[in-house]
Amino acid sequence: MNKLLSLAIATLFSANALASEIAVLDFRAALLQSDAGQAAAQEPRQQVDQMKARLDQENKALKDMVESLKRDELTLSSEQVSERRGQINQKQQQLRGMVQAMQQQAQQMEQQLIQRLTPQGEAALKEIIDERNLDAVINRQAAIYTNNSVDITAELIEKLNEEN
Repeated sequence: MNKLLSLAIATLFSANALASEIAVLDFRAALLQSDAGQAAAQEPRQQVDQMKARLDQENKALKDMVESLKRDELTLSSEQVSERRGQINQKQQQLRGMVQAMQQQAQQMEQQLIQRLTPQGEAALKEIIDERNLDAVINRQAAIYTNNSVDITAELIEKLNEEN
């Protein structure tokens, strides 16, 4: 009798655990794909485009320096060749520094954008949690497998767009 009662209680608790409402969400993607996120991303996107244009310009200058050295190498003295190679190396280092700085600046701009949008996103998420009576929301990147039916990213984007 005790075994039967224990089995019944264990089954009841297992059923309650299975009845939990869990959803997954890519919060960052929802913020950035919402209308507000797209609008707020215009200025940073333009800044990144300007940085890329400058980087392309510098990269072309480096390529021209290398081609010039290849073309003139046989007519230059060894000192002149060494000097030009030094200039090319210096330009390459400068370009690597520019790329690194550009990547850092782009990451900072994205983080600032997400920080500005987070309060609105959290409020909309809270509404979805209350409406669906969710027990847990898990970051989509942390889940190994999820069924598409539990992903609320698109729903959060819709809610954010409705509020704007």
